[in-house]
Amino acid sequence: MSKDNLKILQLIDTLDTGGAERMAVNMANAFFEAGISNLLVVSRSNGKLHHLVNNKSSLRLLGKRNTLDFKAFKSLISILDEFNPDILHAHGTSVYWGVGIKFLRPGVKLIWHDHLGISEEVIQKNPRNELSWIGSKIDFVLTANESTKSYWEQKKLVKSERIAFLANFPSLSKVEKNKPSIFTFLHLANFRSEKGQVNLIKAAGILDKKGLDFRVRLIGKEVDSIWKKRVLELRKELELEEKVSVEDSVMDVSNVLSEVHSGIVASDREGLPVALLEYGLADLAVISTQVGQCPEVLGHGEFGKLVPSENPESLALEMERFITNPQDALKLGEDFGKHVSKNYGSAQFLSGYVKLVDELFNLKKSEN
Repeated sequence: MSKDNLKILQLIDTLDTGGAERMAVNMANAFFEAGISNLLVVSRSNGKLHHLVNNKSSLRLLGKRNTLDFKAFKSLISILDEFNPDILHAHGTSVYWGVGIKFLRPGVKLIWHDHLGISEEVIQKNPRNELSWIGSKIDFVLTANESTKSYWEQKKLVKSERIAFLANFPSLSKVEKNKPSIFTFLHLANFRSEKGQVNLIKAAGILDKKGLDFRVRLIGKEVDSIWKKRVLELRKELELEEKVSVEDSVMDVSNVLSEVHSGIVASDREGLPVALLEYGLADLAVISTQVGQCPEVLGHGEFGKLVPSENPESLALEMERFITNPQDALKLGEDFGKHVSKNYGSAQFLSGYVKLVDELFNLKKSEN
């Protein structure tokens, strides 16, 4: 199918700040720039990120109050009937309403975009076994990392040829760099336990005891209030209030990225964090835990430093190397920026996406 004839309707719960939400916005903008007819339907609330959608006329808000909000679901049906998309692209938990649509409008192809990183903890706490009951209604599963792809292949949610990993891609506004004199690290992630803010604060405590001068900025939405409280308490306990700032999420991260020297991923598990790719576009030197697709994106250490998760000593060691050798960090960031621009841009994503859509329609023909 030619991209000129393709019509895509994305469905996502909110446009609050988060990796899946940023990807939905990036995809909407990439589709628009490529001339692909598309809508971005938001179930519950627009959030801060809706301002970043370039084509505002493609946005729809359902005002969904709960899972069984039939009024909102009826609105979705009306939008779908009017737009008549080839693809219904459901992000995360929106797959459940996507399956509901398939029962009523079986002609539309349902792609489920699973952004969740897989770990033993996730499998135990959230195995999502209920998806096996509705897997027959999902036409294609798109994952943000190879491990999640392998997980769904093993679970046989759909046929293996209907599961693919397609790397996320970043998008930033162009702003002038405004670096402070003190070496500054950025951790861009919502406040949830798996994002590793406590690990990073412990590492900062180790550096502080050595008398090093640095700053750490933790920026993200409060998703887990108990976790954020723990982060704030640890910062106070280690007397790091002057060196570690805890900030709310921002609509456009471009300015923040221009004000720091290094980006950190401290997570216990990940898919492919959009923040990591944004660090690359901003030419930041990166330190990341060895989770999800992060090692692959960083060339297994060629374009950034890799450390074990939940290991503040290892994280502190690499942070110290950046602080004491800022020119080396600068060069590493520039190399990473070139790597991301070449391999993880919107053009690469669109090419892969259109290819898998073609395969999806060809699979359907061969099965009929």
